[in-house]
This record gives sequence, structure tokens and C-alpha cells, in this order.
Amino acid sequence: MSTSYTASDITILEGLEPVRKRPGMYIGGVGKTGLHHLIWEVLDNSVDEAINGYASLISVTLEADGKTIAIEDNGRGIPVEIHPTDSLKRSTLEVIFTELHAGGKFDQGAYRTAGGLHGVGASVVNALSEDLLVRVKRDGKTFEQRFSRGLTLGSIDEIGPGRGTGTYVRFTPDETIFESVQFDANLIASRLEVKTYLHKGLRIVFRDETSTDKDKRYREFRHEGGIVEYLEDLITARSRRKVIDAVFILDKEDADGRIEIALTWTEATDIVVHSFVNGIPTQDGGTHESGLRDAINKAVKDYIDVHELTPRGLSISAEDIREGMTASVNLFISEPQFQGQTKDRLNNSEVRGFITSAVRPALEQWLHQNQTMSGAIVTRIIQAARARQASRSAAAAVRRKSP
Repeated sequence: MSTSYTASDITILEGLEPVRKRPGMYIGGVGKTGLHHLIWEVLDNSVDEAINGYASLISVTLEADGKTIAIEDNGRGIPVEIHPTDSLKRSTLEVIFTELHAGGKFDQGAYRTAGGLHGVGASVVNALSEDLLVRVKRDGKTFEQRFSRGLTLGSIDEIGPGRGTGTYVRFTPDETIFESVQFDANLIASRLEVKTYLHKGLRIVFRDETSTDKDKRYREFRHEGGIVEYLEDLITARSRRKVIDAVFILDKEDADGRIEIALTWTEATDIVVHSFVNGIPTQDGGTHESGLRDAINKAVKDYIDVHELTPRGLSISAEDIREGMTASVNLFISEPQFQGQTKDRLNNSEVRGFITSAVRPALEQWLHQNQTMSGAIVTRIIQAARARQASRSAAAAVRRKSP
């Protein structure tokens, strides 16, 4: 190894080279999670069209080779005219797929809320695909352009008339980048169905050409019940018994954003919270989940104190209040700040207060208006507190005997 350190040791990566050199920075890794993240990036662009009222149908096809995906929506279609500030006079579509940080979501002109934010997703998918085709319908015409490993394979072409509007993206991941390029059809189907819970009225069709099961080759997802239906299915799938039949529901919108919450308690001892921001699953939580926890703790504690329901000698903790809780949180805000490009955690500090101020009074009022159900919830909480107290006492007794 050379001990010198000069200007010649500094590497400048051009275009999409940084993505191919360090893919983990953009998609979280080159294993199964990173591979499927390519789908989510393209899918989220289509869902953003739906969130903002421009698309109602998304079609996803896993082709027979198991490694090629095609995603099509009936949204507005990516602009194809020459980009006004591009010195190379390229089409807007080409700029989007070949330049990092080129997109329509940096301001609120084209999108009010969006899951794609950094103008990175489309170009990252292109950089990590051995073959990528984009086809756009708009202005009564159909346009097409091909790419490979971040580079264009020719200029954009008008290939014929186009009925309606929309965008079609078909890509095959680069085998030299990923550990495996075989997609998991069940994982894709699960993610697609969740999207339709989060966006009432959205219809997603999934064609799995790898399946020999006729019922799985074509599946259509649509859930008019939204996140309430999602919560019920979540509880059923985990074979849990609810403490009460009712579900606390909140759907509130103001200048800070829109929040949808469905919440109930079960007899299970763990806590299950599935949260989303602009349709993106935030599996590592964030400030929106923190705000929800604050609101639930304060609302339930205030209800218990007002009605003097705490047994003498018993201390109820926040953990006791939330034990068995199952919730779904769907937040829409204009400027989400995610932790990393994989968007697993929300960092907006102001969201915590927004959620707390929205949920706490509504939940407290709901508890007061439904005192029979509230009584069952409080009984569940007291049982949790007693079990925790008994566990602490038993642990203390063992420690005393140990010497």
C-alpha cells in the first residue's frame, strides 16, 4: 500500500457510478431487502400519483423468469419534453432516470404529499438494472426509451398514438450487483395489498407469471375499509382476541397534515403498531409513533384518574396502558424527513406534537363516551399492572435468596 496521498488518489464518480459503487447507501443492501426495494421505489412513484388524485389503477407484473418486473399506472405520465434547464437538452424523462436528485417532489407544485422525495428512486433503479424500459402515454402519443446500468441506449422515441395517460416501467436487476435477482411473489403481493388499505379507492392488479396456481396468477387488491379494515385483518391474521369489539378511529386533517389512526386493545401481551408516512411503511417507527404513544398514555391516564379507577397500592405505568394495543397509523405530510433513502424511520420533530394534540383529546372523549368499553380496557390495564408488579416481586425474592 502506498504511503503517499496526492490529488491522484481522489476518485470522482460521474453520473450514477456512485450508486453502482455503493448500492447499500441507496437501497439498504444487495440482499433480498435491497432487491425488492427497487420495486418499492418504482411502485411509490405510481402510488404518489394516486395519493394526489391522478391515478386509480396500478398494474404490477412479475414475469415468468422471476426476475423481471413491470409496473404501470394510469397517472399523468412522466413529462417527455426537453427539460428547460438541462444543458444537454435531454428529455425530462431521461433526466429523471439518469440524474440523481431529479424529480417533481422538491416543492409542492406537482405533488401535495409524496413518498418519493429525493429524486433518487428512478435513477437508482436504472443504475442497478441490466435492462430498463420506460413507456409513457400523454398528449395522445406513446413515447419509449431504454436504459441499461444507468446509461441510455438511445434517445426517446415516439412509437405511436397513445390512448389515455400513464407510465409503464419494466426492469431486470443487474445480476452482477445483487446476491440473487429472483423476486419473492408473496412479499410483493403483501406489499401491494397494504398499499390499497392505505389508499381507499386505489385498485392494484398483480400478475404473477411464475405461479402455477391459477388463483395466484392474477390477484386484484382493493380495500374500501381503509386502515380500519387493515387493523381488523391484522388482528385476525395474528389470531388475537380483542378486549372490546369497537375500534377507536381518527381521521383528521389541518394545515400540518392528515392523520388516520385505527386503534384497539387485545388480550396479547405485546404491542403492535404498523405505521406509514405518505404510504411508505416506517418499520423503525419515528416521531409519529412517539406522538401516538404520548397521546395514548396521557388520555388513558387522565380517564383513569378522573374516575379514580386505580386500585390502592397499585402503580400503573405507560407499559401497562399500552400492553396488548394494536394500532395502524397513516400520516400524510408535505415535507417528511426520513432517516436514509430506505425511509424506515420518520425524523420530523414537529410531527410528535401534531399527533399528540390531534389524538389525545379525541381518544379521551371517546373513552368518556363509551364507558362500558372503557371499563374493559381499564380492567385489562389493571391486570397488566398487577402481573408486572407480581413479576417484579418474584424477581426481587429470587435476588434476596441468591446469596
